[in-house]
Amino acid sequence: MAIDFEQRRANYILVTKDTSPEAREFMASTPECALEYAKDVLLGRFIEAEKIIANHASLSYYYAIILNARFLEGEKAISSNALYSCLYVRDIIKGRFPEAEKEIALIPICNSWYNRYISKGEDVISFFLEYRMMMEEK
Repeated sequence: MAIDFEQRRANYILVTKDTSPEAREFMASTPECALEYAKDVLLGRFIEAEKIIANHASLSYYYAIILNARFLEGEKAISSNALYSCLYVRDIIKGRFPEAEKEIALIPICNSWYNRYISKGEDVISFFLEYRMMMEEK
């Protein structure tokens, strides 16, 4: 499979850890590249790309992991996905996430885990295994 020019350019920027304005602008143009750039080159915030990252639940969650803090701009996207909401609660918020509770309630296994975690502080890793198996069955 051939890698297109843009992918090669992104790889080059990541490998060389280029922080020039041109590299930053290019890496901010796609959310996946922006996340990788924040993680591997900047080792933290990538302000120019936060708006594009914030449109994706999974990328917003992973960006919050990179920041080791809440990513408020991405919480709307995160709250639209029950699984990433639960991960965000467990790994970042460590408490209630009211904006996501409606979405979490739609997935019984997520709702069960969330309620146990919030009420008792239980983190049952089997929740994630059960969720993965349930999704594979669909």
